[in-house]
Amino acid sequence: MKCFVCNGGTLVHQLADIDGRIKKKTYTVNTLALVCSRCHHVAIEGEDMQDYMRRVADAYRRDHDLYTSEEIKAIRGKLTQQQFASALGVGVASVKRWELGLVQDKGNDRLIREYDRQESLKWRYEIKDREALADEGHGLSVGAGLCALAHGPPTWRPTP
Repeated sequence: MKCFVCNGGTLVHQLADIDGRIKKKTYTVNTLALVCSRCHHVAIEGEDMQDYMRRVADAYRRDHDLYTSEEIKAIRGKLTQQQFASALGVGVASVKRWELGLVQDKGNDRLIREYDRQESLKWRYEIKDREALADEGHGLSVGAGLCALAHGPPTWRPTP
């Protein structure tokens, strides 16, 4: 594609450092763009604009100690956006916007952090409960289970 600025170069799809402003602050992000081979003009195609905007928002989030869009997706895990929104007590549109790049306010970030903390604690207690049961002899260890399966289904024998 011919450059629409200098009319002499070719626009090449490549990674480029581009400045973006969010909440009166400028951030430089590396994103896909069209760069002129002659005048080095940089343009962003429509399909790349959403990713660019998310990257700028995530740079702001990191700068202000807020969860990034990828971190929010990771915390949501296997829950649907609707299930996650219900767990947080917010609308599903909010979760969609945060994951696409709209910066959440500090109050909503605290909600996500509290949810993450609670889920982490729940997971740790589930692991400890399983370990305690195994220590008390309630079930096979992973190694014993694998060994037993190699020789057929495990059989139950009452303890004397």
